[in-house]
Parts: sequence; C-alpha cells; structure tokens
Amino acid sequence: MESDGQLRARLSLFDAVNIALGAIIGAGIFVIIGSAAALAGPALILSIIIGALVAGLTGIATAELSRRYPTSGGAYTFAKEALGKRIGFIVGWVWLFTNIAIGATVALGFGSYLAFFFPSVPTQFAAGALIIAICGINLLGAKESSSINNILVAIKVLVLLIFAGVAASSFKIANFTPFMPFGVGGVLAGAATVFFAYSGFARVAVIADEIKDAKKNVASATLISIAVSSVIYLIVAAAAIGAIGYLAISSSQSPLADAMVGLGFGFGATLIGFGALIATATVALGSVLGLSRIAYAMARNHDLPDFLARVNKGGSAPVFGIVLSGVLMLVFAWYVDLTSMAYVSSFSLLLYYMAINLSAIKAFGGWTRIVAALGAISCAVLLGSLPLVSWIAGAGVIFLGMVYLVASRKLFVG
Repeated sequence: MESDGQLRARLSLFDAVNIALGAIIGAGIFVIIGSAAALAGPALILSIIIGALVAGLTGIATAELSRRYPTSGGAYTFAKEALGKRIGFIVGWVWLFTNIAIGATVALGFGSYLAFFFPSVPTQFAAGALIIAICGINLLGAKESSSINNILVAIKVLVLLIFAGVAASSFKIANFTPFMPFGVGGVLAGAATVFFAYSGFARVAVIADEIKDAKKNVASATLISIAVSSVIYLIVAAAAIGAIGYLAISSSQSPLADAMVGLGFGFGATLIGFGALIATATVALGSVLGLSRIAYAMARNHDLPDFLARVNKGGSAPVFGIVLSGVLMLVFAWYVDLTSMAYVSSFSLLLYYMAINLSAIKAFGGWTRIVAALGAISCAVLLGSLPLVSWIAGAGVIFLGMVYLVASRKLFVG
C-alpha cells in the first residue's frame, strides 16, 4: 500500500463509454417507460428526446470542463477550480451521499429482482451479497472491473434489443393515435421523469485519472454515452407502444415483462427479470467505482482523511475508499428507508448537475456559457418540481457537510 500512490491511466475510450452506459442504463428503463407513458402517452417518444437534450446540455458542460480539468473528481474538481474550494467540498460531499444512496437503492432493487428467481432469498441479504461482490470486483482494479462491466453492459443492452425485436413483430402504427393525448404539458412531465433515466453520464469525469488521453476521451465518452442511451431508449419505447399501446404500458409496474407475456413470449418475463438483475448490478458496480474515486480525489486535496487517497502498489485501486464505500452502502441498505434515499438522490443529483453548469458558466465564455446557462435553468426547473421533503433531506446532507468542514478545519489551512 502506498500513501502517496497515483492511480494509473489504463482505461480506453471504449471502457469509458461502457462505464457511463453501465451507470445510465439501469433497472429504471425496465419500469420508467410505464410511468412516463402515463404522463405523455405515445408522445413519450418526444419526452425521451427532450430528456436527452436536457441531459445533453449538462453533458456538453461536463465535456468542456473535463477538457480544461482532465483529472479525477468530476463536479467536485470543476467546482473547486471554478467556484472555490468550499463550494467544491460541498459539491463533493453531496455527491458522496448521492451515490451511497443510489448504490444502496439499486442493491435493494437487485434483491427484489432476485426474489423473482429465488423467492426464499431475503432482499436485504441479496443486496448485501451484491455490495460485497462488487467491492471485491473493484478491488481488482479499474481495468479489471471495467472488463466485467463491459460484458454486463453488453448483456443488458442485448436483452433490451431482444425485447424491441420481439415487440416490433407486432408493431401497430394505430397505437400512436392520438399522439399527444395529454398535450404539451404531458410531454414535458414525461421528459422530467425520463431525465432521471440519463443520470450517470457524468460518472466518467469522476475517474478521469484512470482514462487514457483523459483530456479527449472523457469528453467523448460523456457525449457518446448520452447519444447511445437515447437511441436505445427510443427503440425500446417505440417498440413497446407500437406493440401493446401506451395504456397497457402505463398501467403496469413491469411494462416490458408484461408486454413480452402479452405478446405470447412466455419466457419474456424471465428474460426481462434477468436483464434487470444485470442492470442493477452494473449501476451498483459503477457507484462503488465513482464513490471510491471521488473520495480519493477529495482526500488527495486534504478535504477528506488522507488514508482515503492511498492506493495499492499497482496503482489500480484506492483500497480504503472502496472498502469504506461498501460499508456505507451496507449500512444504508440495511437501515435507511428507500423513500428517504430517493428524496436525497433526486435533490443531490440535480444539485450536482447544477454545480457542473455553474462551473462552466464561470470558466467559459461564448457558446459554452450559453449552453451551460440553459443547462442550469433546466436543472433549476427540475429542482423546483421536487417535493419539499426532497429539499429538507438535501439541506440535511449539506448541513452535515458544513459541520464536517468546520470540525475538520482542513479547508481553512493556508
């Protein structure tokens, strides 16, 4: 173990894109098109496009900032450089809590999907087993865990494409009439719902130190992942609506699985359940990767305890950061209410994206500043749509960060 070791750049552009896709295409796509279709109707197609454009605004800001600051930390690093170290610390602190909550939530989701195959296995036990397993994979190093992630991403994308292919065989254009039964308001409400299915595209910037030619590849991977996930979402949504209609989708808690069964594909529910298992596993895998790397970046700047910046002798993994990430996820999975985690996650995620856009506004001029301003406005609108309890939960996380900041006094040295 080395206290001053550095993480080595071992990840290719292909690896980086798959890390982002692993974080973006989670189990949500297997269920979220149902709730979004209930709001937008067949115009869910437009909602997905709008959601992609909104994500793209922040994606462009992320890409430009990663070119200027090609080092690990993501929005923490961007805000620290552009907005000041105290704001940077709060952004990093909030991001840590967000990913602990996301990791615990998807681990519990994994346990729920596993119960479909093995009803006798308790959900929390399965969640804990997954967290331990993904920590073990991350301890192998970024390149090794990325290779496993590449395989898992390929499997879940294949499952979604198989669904689209089966559904396309029963495609009926009449299912898209009327196209906008709930008007423009419904389309925008659907877009706000779909937007959260794009969360994860900024994951690549968090691990910039481990990506080859980070100045170029972090930006490329960010934008490519948004484009690829958008195409997949559009294909899946169009196939589902075309096959069974938006009413059938919106009334289901497992729309893709139910669509497969309704189309006479008896093995469909099992296939979709397997795909959801893989999807939750990849998101959890990426959550530990991101958590440990931002903890590494913050510790390297003495914003967190120095031991979190220690890496193994091969420079492939911040061991203490990975272990601590796993322990915190286990605690959240066992003791924190799922609803509370959702409130923290929604607020913190949008605050994180807001920080990226504000950093880009401060760091750049010209068209980049305009794009970042639009991105900031879109995040503000979505923040304003969150319930009061999300703001209260988010404020609580920020307060804890300020208490730590004052207690440690690290940011006031020098």
